Amino acid sequence: MKAYKTIDRQQGVASLVTAIMLVIGATLIAFLTAKTVLVETKNTANNYRTSQAMAAASAGLERGVAYFMANGFDADGDTVVDYGVAVFACDATPTVAITNGAGAFNFDNAATNQTTYSQFYFDNTASPIDMKRGTIVARGWSDDCSAMRTITQQVGVVNVFKPGASPEQAWVSKASVGVNGTGTIINRYTNTNVWAGGDYGGSSAAYDTYIRPSGTEVADYTDAELVSDDESLNTVKVSDRNSGIGIDIITDDAFLSSKTSSQLDADLGDSDANEFFEMYFSETKEGIKGMANNAGQLITGGSIPADTTGLVWFEGDLSLDSLGAADEPLTLIVNGDLTINGNTDFFGIIYTTGDITGTGTPVITGSLIGEKTGADHSMSATSTLVFKPWGDGDGAGDPFQPGTGTVIAGSWKDW
Repeated sequence: MKAYKTIDRQQGVASLVTAIMLVIGATLIAFLTAKTVLVETKNTANNYRTSQAMAAASAGLERGVAYFMANGFDADGDTVVDYGVAVFACDATPTVAITNGAGAFNFDNAATNQTTYSQFYFDNTASPIDMKRGTIVARGWSDDCSAMRTITQQVGVVNVFKPGASPEQAWVSKASVGVNGTGTIINRYTNTNVWAGGDYGGSSAAYDTYIRPSGTEVADYTDAELVSDDESLNTVKVSDRNSGIGIDIITDDAFLSSKTSSQLDADLGDSDANEFFEMYFSETKEGIKGMANNAGQLITGGSIPADTTGLVWFEGDLSLDSLGAADEPLTLIVNGDLTINGNTDFFGIIYTTGDITGTGTPVITGSLIGEKTGADHSMSATSTLVFKPWGDGDGAGDPFQPGTGTVIAGSWKDW
């Protein structure tokens, strides 16, 4: 009887042990759940900060690309080739500034009272140095600087002219060239001044042409000497009214006159209808017009702002004003007639689909090209044309021209 009573007294032990195990299990589950929630909260916060940093870096990259598209790497004309800047400390707020191509700035969100930070700089230190090609490095920080992301993008330029096919003469005409009055054409780079599909009227006017003296090389002169409008410096006269047409004037060239050209808008994208244009340019008329439009330099009517540089497509007849500079040339396509008046100074290349007429005392440093068939492109002026080989197609020797910048496909990296 006593044995049975002992067993009866121990009947609650199993229940107690089970209850204790359940309590312990519940406690462990609660701890694990709390830890999981904490980890997920941290991950969510980390993802949020990383997204902030990525968005800021993307904004910095967009600013860097926009800066390059408008200015190139050497916008200020200096000789700095390394635009890298030190990363600012997390406790330092960057300023809204662009110095030597490097930018650091912040984004304020008034609604949430949060600020993220971004910075971009250019790296074009690779050899050989090319101021029109390089890498943009953009960094972005979260609002508490706990997360940072870096993005890189390579940028470069699209050549407006085909490599080795840019103009080699001061004046090129698919038709005839007529000059009246007193004028000068100078070419110290090559041995031809005028290339025409028709005849040349300069021999009946006081229009003189000059080339570099024999026995000398382009390398013998400074850049300033090569483009001087003073015909008495480092030149020899070749053609004038008394001597007639010299070796620097090419006329009645069937190769040139046989090239097709069309002034119809419907033919802008037709290579077969615009062989003359595509002798020089790397794209169809439609493509070049699109490049100018992308740069905000497609101008319809009126005039061209005086500070304009780069690739410009002008739609309509244009009365040319002074444009460009020795280090900021224009590639100007005039889809219409061109009138050159007064004391105009122009630096770059002018291509016109219509007639060319000139009066006054203009000075054009570069090339003048006319495509219109049957037109007698004429300068009735005391004009000076000084040839300079802008747009030689190698992408290295010429200044950056707005409208020619591009991002290199496949070069975007996030690391």
